Amino acid sequence: MPGISLAQAKPPFILAIDVGTSSVRALLYDASCRIIEPETYFGRTQVALQTDATGMAVFEPLAVPKAVVDVVDSLLAKLQGKVDKIHAVAIDTFVSSMIGLDKNFSPLTPLYTYADTRCAKDAQYLRDNYNLSDIHDRNGCMIHSSYLPARLRWEKRTNPDRFNSVSHWWSLGSYLSQQFLGCSDVSVSTASWTGLLDRKKLQWDHVWMQELGLKQEQLPLISDFGPGLPNLKSEWKKRWPALANALWFLAIGDGAAANVGSGCTNDHHIALTIGTTAAMRIVPSIIPEKIPLGLWNYRVDAKRPLVGGALTEGGNVHEWLLKSLRLPEPSECEKLLLQMKPAAHGLSILPFFAGERAPGWRDDASATFHGIRLNTKPIDIFHAGLEAVALRLGQIYRRLSPLAHPDHLILASGGFLNSPAWAQIIANVLGKPITACLEPEATSRGIAWLALESMGKLDLSIPQSPELGCTYEPNPDAHLVYQEALLAQEDLYKKLLG
Repeated sequence: MPGISLAQAKPPFILAIDVGTSSVRALLYDASCRIIEPETYFGRTQVALQTDATGMAVFEPLAVPKAVVDVVDSLLAKLQGKVDKIHAVAIDTFVSSMIGLDKNFSPLTPLYTYADTRCAKDAQYLRDNYNLSDIHDRNGCMIHSSYLPARLRWEKRTNPDRFNSVSHWWSLGSYLSQQFLGCSDVSVSTASWTGLLDRKKLQWDHVWMQELGLKQEQLPLISDFGPGLPNLKSEWKKRWPALANALWFLAIGDGAAANVGSGCTNDHHIALTIGTTAAMRIVPSIIPEKIPLGLWNYRVDAKRPLVGGALTEGGNVHEWLLKSLRLPEPSECEKLLLQMKPAAHGLSILPFFAGERAPGWRDDASATFHGIRLNTKPIDIFHAGLEAVALRLGQIYRRLSPLAHPDHLILASGGFLNSPAWAQIIANVLGKPITACLEPEATSRGIAWLALESMGKLDLSIPQSPELGCTYEPNPDAHLVYQEALLAQEDLYKKLLG
């Protein structure tokens, strides 16, 4: 990831801050959205997610803002005397986050993340008492523990005194904006990930406001990504002179940023990512009137929708199987996988090690292995597990592909590309070529590009050209076999989960 040298870079310079659940990073981009010496000019720090057996997954309230300060300090220190002025700051964060604050903006709750499942029973209650089709059409997402309706109901049910004392329910993005700018607006993108947004009106949903006992003033004002805000607080101007006149853009969802950064900005491209978990996303040409059931409709910004589905399973399944089955080294497993025929093991697996998101959104789902016999080998189970994740992606693709141009490309990124055998399995399941996108910093590149677009420096309608790698062509015979395997997986799902 060499990037360009600082001497080659042309202003305006963009500071891109990527806030994840394991680390916070800062990188620098130039006027052409080229990353500048990322091995030299960067800031990075780890953040510790607090978890336990109850399903808790939270951050201590001040931990993430402190991490952002630390990475900005680090990057600016390395630029001291070399760059006097940074023109804009763009931020992406993990989404479906929530924090409760008092009237003075002091935290009363932890910073909740999408991974906190303690509100699963509340999600089930809401599913049982609301029309899921109406909710999905209005909010653009399903009722699930990862979204705020269930989390707020859980907070109200389990801690009513604290719930009633909260003056502001904000996302992480608003919390950061208040810290640095004195502005609590939330971007359309971040709001679309809450489950509280009316996706057509781009307003907070009155049905959920009434159900949850929320007042309008408790939620942040919804604004678009740009224009940037030039009102960095005086205390931060003194600390960061290079940012004194910078435009600050409202934080957007990390998934939206990743799509933009990987060049998937129109209906000619579908982004496929597999890291710990997996997702497929597209920016369709128009905002869909109806969303395929089981998928979500988030936003890049006010004018660009983002439609897709995310799985709880991905690289975590690969890692669990490798460790639990005591398989040979990954390189040896790779050789064995490349020799195996599709779905020849007779196994059907529901890979819900961490519950289910798209398309069924069952918090209570768990992993199931069906068809194991005395002659089943560990490598068979490993093969079937990777196929199972691919088949779940097939469920998403079947719903998503009608929104894409007939000649669309699938651009793939993530750690799964280290396994060509797995990439080939996915191409065979989808029946469509998948091409490796080699852009190593798609997320930060995406927010930098959006900032430059808002500043009138770049145009997203002009196709980007991230570096591409090899293409995995589907095998038609294997694709037919996997259609039968998909039916078997669906049948097992219906028998166990309805």
